Amino acid sequence: LSAPGAATVPALAVSAVAGVAFVRHERRAAHPLLPPGVIGAGPVGAALGILVAVSAALFGTLFVETYVLQRGLGLDPFESAVRSVPLAVMMIASAPCCPALLRRWGARWTTSVATAVLALGGLVLSRATGALPLGVGFALLGAGFGTVMVAATHVVVRQAESTAAGVAGGLQQTALNIGPVVGVAAATALMDAGPRAALCVFAALAAAAVPVARALPQRGSAHGALDADAREAEVRVLPGDPARP
Repeated sequence: LSAPGAATVPALAVSAVAGVAFVRHERRAAHPLLPPGVIGAGPVGAALGILVAVSAALFGTLFVETYVLQRGLGLDPFESAVRSVPLAVMMIASAPCCPALLRRWGARWTTSVATAVLALGGLVLSRATGALPLGVGFALLGAGFGTVMVAATHVVVRQAESTAAGVAGGLQQTALNIGPVVGVAAATALMDAGPRAALCVFAALAAAAVPVARALPQRGSAHGALDADAREAEVRVLPGDPARP
C-alpha cells in the first residue's frame, strides 16, 4: 500500500467537520433522517452494534483465512472453496433453527451463545491446518453468524416502532454493509502481524460483542421471542381468496 498523500489529513478533517455538522442538524430537524427513538432504544442500538462487530469479524476472518489456505497451505482456489463449504452449510442450516432458539431462550441468550460460537470458530481457524480442524472452524463460524444475524435482525425489527420500521430495516442493512468493510480493512492492516495474530484479533472482536448482548430482551419479555399471537397474525392470503383486497 502506498503511503498517505498530502491530501489525506485535510480530507479526514473535512469529513470530521461534515459529520459533526450532520449530527447537529439531525438533532434540530423536525423529521430527522435517523429518528433518535430508533437508535436510542437500548436493544436496537445493541443489536446493530452486534451486527457490525460479528460481520466485521466474519469477513476479516475470511479474508485472512483465504490467504492462509492459498499462500500458507498451498491450496488452489477450488480446494480452498471446498474447505469452506461447512461455513455455507451451517449458515443456511442455522437460520431456520434460530426462531426456535428465540422462543426457548430469548434473544439475549441466543445471541450471546451464538456470538461465542463464532469467536470459538475464529480461534480454531487460527490453529487449524488439517482438513478436519478447518472444517470445524468454518462450521462454527457459519453456525454462529447465521444465528446472530437472524436473532439481532429480529430484535431490530420487533423493538422499533411500527412507524420507523423502514428506518430500522435500513439500519440493519447498513450495519451488515459497514461491518464487512471494516473487517476487510482491518485484516489488511493486521496481516503485518501475521495471519494467526489477525485471526485472534477478529475472534476477540466477536467475543467483545457477547456482553453487549445483555442489552437484548430476555425470554418471556414483550419482544423477546416469537409469540403465538404474532405467528397467528401472519396469515397468507392466496390469489383469488375473497378476503384478498
